[in-house]
Amino acid sequence: PNQTLKPAPLFPIPAAEKCLSAPCQNGATCVDTMDDYACICAREGVIYMGKNCDELYDGCFFVPCLECTSTPGTMEYQCVDDCLSNPCSEPHSLCVDQLHGYFCRCPAGYGGQECNTRVTDCIDKPCMNNGTCVLQPNGFECHCAPGFKGMTCEEDVNECLSEPCQNGAICIDGVAEYHCFCVPGFQGHNCEIDINECASQPCENNATCINEKDHYECECMVGFTGKVPLPHTSVSTVLVNMFFRVVFFSCYSVVFNMLCTINYECNCSNTGFEGKNCEVDIAECASDPCQHGATCLEEVKGYMCLCWPGYEGPNCEVDIDECAKQPCQNGGKCLERSDPSHWELDWELSFAEAAGYTCQCQGGFTDVFLCFPGENCELCELNIDECESQPCQNGGWCEDGRASYICHCPEAPPGQLPWGGDDCEVKLYGCVGHECQNGASCLPTLQDGRHSYTCLCPYGFYDEQCSTRTTFSLSTPGFIHIQVPLKEKVRREVEHRVHHGLGLQLRFRTTLPSMLIFYRGDLDTYFLLEIVNGGLHATAFSEESELDVTFPGPVNDGDWRNVHVFLDNGVLFLLLKGPNCDKDGCTVTDVGDGEPPFQPSTAFINVYIGGAPKELLELSLSRAGFLGCIEDLIIDSKPILPQALPEEQYFELGCSKTEWCKPDPCNGHGHCVDLWTDYQCDCTRPFHGDSCSEEYFSWTYSHEETVSFSSYDIKDSHGSNFSVSFFLKSVKPDGLIFQLRRPSAGDEGEVYFSIYLRTGRVFVSSLPDSFPLTAPVFVTNGQKQFLSVEVKHTSVIFDHAGLNFGIGEIPEVTVLGGDKAYVGGLPEGWDSDRWGGHFKGCLQDVRLDSAHLDPTGWSRSDEIVYVSNESGNWTEGCISDDTCKTQPCQNGGECSITFNDFICSCQEEYTGKTCQTRVWCVSNPCIHGGVCVDLPDGYECLHNATFQGNPVQYSAGGSLAEPVSNIYMELRTRSENAVLLRASWGSNLLMVGILDFSVWVEIQTDSSMKALTLKGIRPVADGRWQRINISMADWRRKASPWIITLNGVTDVTSKQDRAGSLSFLNKKGAMLTVADSFTGCLGAVRLGGVYLPFVDDHKAPQPSQFHLLGKPKVHLGCSSAPVCESGPCLNGATCEDLFNKFGCVCDTGWEGERCEMDTDDCASQPCVYGSCKDYLGSFECHCDPGYAGTLCDEDIDECELSPCEHGGTCLDGVNMYTCLCPKDYSGPRCQWDYPPLQCKTDVQCENDGICRDGLWGANCTCMAGFTGSRCETEIDECNSNPCQNGGSCLDRFNMFVCECPPGYSGPVCDVNKEANKQGVSWLMVVIPLLCLCVVVLIIGLTFMLLTARKKRQSEGAYSPSAQELAGARLEMDSMLKVPPEERLI
Repeated sequence: PNQTLKPAPLFPIPAAEKCLSAPCQNGATCVDTMDDYACICAREGVIYMGKNCDELYDGCFFVPCLECTSTPGTMEYQCVDDCLSNPCSEPHSLCVDQLHGYFCRCPAGYGGQECNTRVTDCIDKPCMNNGTCVLQPNGFECHCAPGFKGMTCEEDVNECLSEPCQNGAICIDGVAEYHCFCVPGFQGHNCEIDINECASQPCENNATCINEKDHYECECMVGFTGKVPLPHTSVSTVLVNMFFRVVFFSCYSVVFNMLCTINYECNCSNTGFEGKNCEVDIAECASDPCQHGATCLEEVKGYMCLCWPGYEGPNCEVDIDECAKQPCQNGGKCLERSDPSHWELDWELSFAEAAGYTCQCQGGFTDVFLCFPGENCELCELNIDECESQPCQNGGWCEDGRASYICHCPEAPPGQLPWGGDDCEVKLYGCVGHECQNGASCLPTLQDGRHSYTCLCPYGFYDEQCSTRTTFSLSTPGFIHIQVPLKEKVRREVEHRVHHGLGLQLRFRTTLPSMLIFYRGDLDTYFLLEIVNGGLHATAFSEESELDVTFPGPVNDGDWRNVHVFLDNGVLFLLLKGPNCDKDGCTVTDVGDGEPPFQPSTAFINVYIGGAPKELLELSLSRAGFLGCIEDLIIDSKPILPQALPEEQYFELGCSKTEWCKPDPCNGHGHCVDLWTDYQCDCTRPFHGDSCSEEYFSWTYSHEETVSFSSYDIKDSHGSNFSVSFFLKSVKPDGLIFQLRRPSAGDEGEVYFSIYLRTGRVFVSSLPDSFPLTAPVFVTNGQKQFLSVEVKHTSVIFDHAGLNFGIGEIPEVTVLGGDKAYVGGLPEGWDSDRWGGHFKGCLQDVRLDSAHLDPTGWSRSDEIVYVSNESGNWTEGCISDDTCKTQPCQNGGECSITFNDFICSCQEEYTGKTCQTRVWCVSNPCIHGGVCVDLPDGYECLHNATFQGNPVQYSAGGSLAEPVSNIYMELRTRSENAVLLRASWGSNLLMVGILDFSVWVEIQTDSSMKALTLKGIRPVADGRWQRINISMADWRRKASPWIITLNGVTDVTSKQDRAGSLSFLNKKGAMLTVADSFTGCLGAVRLGGVYLPFVDDHKAPQPSQFHLLGKPKVHLGCSSAPVCESGPCLNGATCEDLFNKFGCVCDTGWEGERCEMDTDDCASQPCVYGSCKDYLGSFECHCDPGYAGTLCDEDIDECELSPCEHGGTCLDGVNMYTCLCPKDYSGPRCQWDYPPLQCKTDVQCENDGICRDGLWGANCTCMAGFTGSRCETEIDECNSNPCQNGGSCLDRFNMFVCECPPGYSGPVCDVNKEANKQGVSWLMVVIPLLCLCVVVLIIGLTFMLLTARKKRQSEGAYSPSAQELAGARLEMDSMLKVPPEERLI
């Protein structure tokens, strides 16, 4: 145990493990991605789908059919209803299903087969700039508002085109107007009025004013003079003129105190001028005060420097540092143009070009050489797309990088070599004949032209060929002690995050809830990993600091999990991979806030695997050693190999595990707990034993009408918190189940707690005078069920079938030792009636808390049992009474015993609890399709019949047992007038018919002085089935009013008119005629409840019957013309046969006799506060501001979002709110301090924001890119997710940059480069070829023309002058030097 383990050599860890486990099934191809894998399912033969291609392809999965049928494994599918897939474009199109397809009824603004073609009309609001849209037969027409024109009023009319402004004024165009900005001296709307500058009498000392254009002149009196004022060119010019007149010409008169007298002297001090008359401007620019090449402008009493861009200050002495804000991105270096050190030695600085900067970009980014103030510069933010040249070959796709690219070569088809190399240009044959073992994947490599391979090992194996196992198991308590030297930091070789501290990585599986996996250190400083209550817990402890992380789990379900726990820069990390974690794993950290960084001690060379010595084990929470399997163990980046562990320590190579709980050893009566080396059954009641195969005994009380009970002495006190639980089976609704009594002076003791049955429910009471509590469940149904009553002081909780019911409170009671408990009843002679008498049924596993109450004295050493000390007449087992011994079943029925009850199996002709009732319809006595209905004394055969003036007659023949006091009829007709029933006997008369579409009744009996006539109100001749009931209001009286009821609703009553019952119908010889003059259908017709059959049946046994007279031909069944066969109803309506007439039940949104008209759903003005827009079958409300809801009937609560700040009270209004502010705040939302804050004194705007004092106090106007009340927050331009197609957004100052995924480019990654490459038009090829041909043709023609001309010159006349002129030039060329300009040319 104390041997030191030397670390084994490092072994390669797989760099990628997505496809190693071959997750793709059914011939699918696995492709590794950056964070996962993807399966490309095969498309030949049987087709599969799903993440791992393990599900048969379902063609209905990818189509929008609500009801669809498909052939699994193929792409075949079929939608049941063409309209169920919603082929018509939403939202307001209507699909109408037809026999061989469908058609779409389109809303306004849409057309086409599926309503997906936009048809522009006024619903689209095409008219811009408040133009009015008018529908036309061929479209629409826009009536434009003043100031606009065009087809859609999109063009602003330029009112300045007519040059309305006069006298040199400037015209500024507006919306339906223009403005003239006049030159000085003119005014008016069009600057047509010349201003009279003499109107203000500007000339002094009686001088004459002469009005000129844009100025005036003064003709002075003798002895006066003065300057003529300058024209009024601008406000600044006027101010300068005033300055000159007041300052330049301000003289102190010697004789007169007035302007410009003859004798004077001028004081030029502090004016900026000098000379006798202060007429000479002092030249302040003579000293050349402006720096950096700035221009000096003379001013009165000073000067002004005009700085070049890039400089500032009164004398342009400050060089603005354009690189101060670090504008260059992605590591680019900023170079100021005004700094000569950045340029070549012979470059001379020009102040005109000194402003701006240059970004010297890193490789892979675009470089910009000049950036001047105010320009939109590139700041090295554009990543050069090295993939644009399509370097990848053989189907590889290119991933752009920074100054580089990566070619991802395609997966090789089966049986072929993969492509490799930088550009996928080389066939890789490194894996041919590879030696990878144990299911490892071979990865071919190519380095410096040499082909090789790497084995990617699965979990549990390592070395170059993956031939060595790393799995070992711990099956007995103990631990493995090794020593790991604390060396310098080494390169990480595991797949997880790189760290430079102490760490442990391993994979484990176990089923136990609390165990120590790893311990490192000693008693004072240690680092451990353990499983606590099914979760993971790691701790790093020293005297100076303590770090602690917990993952709640569970991790003890027997599945493999990968855990990595390490210390890095004073932070404790726990990373778990496996079930219940995503692909990146679950990470928990402890940064140790406020504590010194954790420092390991020299004791950390001691490492304990699977446990620790007892004194160290006590420091853990689990305090137990590990039982389970471990593999791929790595400590401080060093692999620990099980083959190198000391053989005498407690471990086994490999992982052999018995699945104890498969199949279930607990026989379905408990929960199996896997203890790794064994199992344990947690049995459910009433079962017990090692395998839950034994069951607690049941006891039968009051068997065969005996009186039973059992009593028990309570040995221990249970206090005021106790529970009584048991299994119950009974059909007796009343009886005492459990009672507690305390010994007293009397023999029976004092009752203080009872549980009993009343009306099949459980009742609970405490003291005799207390009100009992009732459980809300019926329990005496003969089924075995578990019940529990739990008392917590005064509260009572009833449990049934796992559901808890709080049923109320009782006076508090306490169960003490020495009390007695009675089960099933009380001793003979004791009164138990107040609790329902003795209990009859079975009880099982009765417990008071955990103590068993057993009548036989059964006991177990590990359980508490209260033994019965007195009992009577209980029977072991659950036994029913012999309920069949009295032979309760009649008419040949066979009796079967159920629990304390019986069931009779009756003959076919009988029914009822004891087979006492005869049934007739089982023998199908009805002919001609009649419906048989059983009666208490016989049966009826119901038919419908169609009549067309062919009446039938009936006679009761004196068989009616009761006088007829009601008439019931079912009919269907369109007859306006008809006779339905007619009977007479002497002076007695009955007439039932239809008069003017309503029921009409006339009754004359011997008991009435006059005939009773009654006419209904509601129509019955509408072609629908109607139920008519005509009855006496009180059949017990000799004469009573009669009532007509139609379809269950009272139609009319005779009120004061009375008539007796129709007893004359029972007279012998009395005949009743039905359908005397009637066209239509009759259903059931009954008089006094006796049915009038349309087919006579003399076998019916009931005594009261009406029989047909003669042998009439009755047309059975209700038939009329097939009015619905032609499909008269439109727009998907349902056709309803109304007996020789059809009716259409329209779908929503349609109306009319054939549902041919679109309903105006807005006609009822459904929108309360808004306008209504009608659609096909629906409408839409456009709500007024401040209202919402489907019908615009909800007032929007503007206060719902609490807009008032600083505790202000919000008062809601219509489309507004008002804030009542506290005394220290003001503003629309109480957002400003009161009194208002002031700039400079109270508010300082950050990031170059400009502060302005406003009505509500100081307000900061932020520079672009910043926000907040003080401009303190930089705006994140990436919040709106501008990058498309999976691009990553990088926030920059006042802008954003998108890093696009492979295949996309553009400012927001919206350009598909592959599509652009593949979408090259043939015109782009043809047009350049045509242009090239034209150029070649022109060159050829020119050459031919020059050749012909030379040929003509050689054949022409000699010209000495031309020869001499050319020859002189040629000779001079050899003597004169060509000027430099011509050399340059």
